[in-house]
Amino acid sequence: MSREGIDHALNRVRGEVDRISLNLADLDRHAVYRLLRDAELSGGTRSRWEATDVHVHRLWLIHAVFESVVEHAANLRESGVADPQDELTRLLMGESVTLPLAEVPLNERGLLDPDTENITLAEAIARMTADYEAITEVVSAVETAWDALHPRLAELDAMWQEVGTLADMVEVPDDEYEDLRAELERVGNTVRRDPLALVADGGVDTSGLDRLRSVLDRTRGELRDALRMRDAYDENVSRLRSAIDDVEKVVLRSRELRLRVVAKISSPAAVDVPDPVPELRAVIAEMDELRSRRRWRALGVRLGELQRSVHECGDDARDRERNLGGLLQRRAELRGRLDAFRARAVRLGLAEHERLVEPHGRAHWELWNAPCDLRAATVALSAYQRALQELAGTETPSVGTNDGGVNR
Repeated sequence: MSREGIDHALNRVRGEVDRISLNLADLDRHAVYRLLRDAELSGGTRSRWEATDVHVHRLWLIHAVFESVVEHAANLRESGVADPQDELTRLLMGESVTLPLAEVPLNERGLLDPDTENITLAEAIARMTADYEAITEVVSAVETAWDALHPRLAELDAMWQEVGTLADMVEVPDDEYEDLRAELERVGNTVRRDPLALVADGGVDTSGLDRLRSVLDRTRGELRDALRMRDAYDENVSRLRSAIDDVEKVVLRSRELRLRVVAKISSPAAVDVPDPVPELRAVIAEMDELRSRRRWRALGVRLGELQRSVHECGDDARDRERNLGGLLQRRAELRGRLDAFRARAVRLGLAEHERLVEPHGRAHWELWNAPCDLRAATVALSAYQRALQELAGTETPSVGTNDGGVNR
């Protein structure tokens, strides 16, 4: 090589040494890389890291030899030695990087087989690049897994600490949550030691942690309810009694309304209105018994269940009240429509027309008969409407479906 070519090649490889050294220093400082290097791994993550560790050792070995060759070439270029071009050409372009060969089993080894190999600087860079990519692929995969898993695990640990504190406060036996503690420990070990076990199809499977979070959240809620019951039992029960009284009022209104509907409407059939109040009040009596025995956790569970039951029963009673009221509203709506059609017939001088008398009488009888059939009334009113439309030569708004408006 010419002196200019040597200088150009030397400057290039010195720049490559600097860039590689910076990247390797960044890798060595990388938190996940350091954790993988020092952690006690298990399972598939351990297997992958053990395979990757081969690349780590080889990368640093090649880098050290590569850097030594480039430094030797730079020193030789600056030494003033007469005519170093041949040696510099060999160092920069020839097979100047000497590396130990991988150890060969004794039964496959010849007596005079070499134990080293020589490669060029370019080949050394190619090998370091492949090793670096193999390392960063595993580091990135673990980092992605830990980024998704560690915040969830930290949240679970905090929830578990709170569960333990609350359990002590409400006198729960020490072994009450042993299964939950063991499951949390198992999941934690997987996250910390074998995170790649939770990576599938390019994504991180957090379902196990999410399920455990739901269990802890429910347990924590039960214990919080237990603590509230211990510290403010009378206040909590007073609110529940008041809520049950409200449900009772809605049930009584709905039952009275149902009696009116049954008297006035035969079809569609009026919905039943069950009375959940006695059962709800029986739970209050059970809670009094649990309180006398200082069963705070059981009290907390019953509190949560009763609160949900009261809410659901209240919603159900109000839905039934709306359903029953809707039947009376539909009858009133159909009566109003019949009156409107009759008034229009009078204005047009058609009220006593032979084609309208019978349909009007039928619709009137269906709507004012008690109890009336809303479905039959709707059909009769539709027949009267069509006859009026045909005689008047115009269209009027449709009465609606022939089901009495029940499914609206």
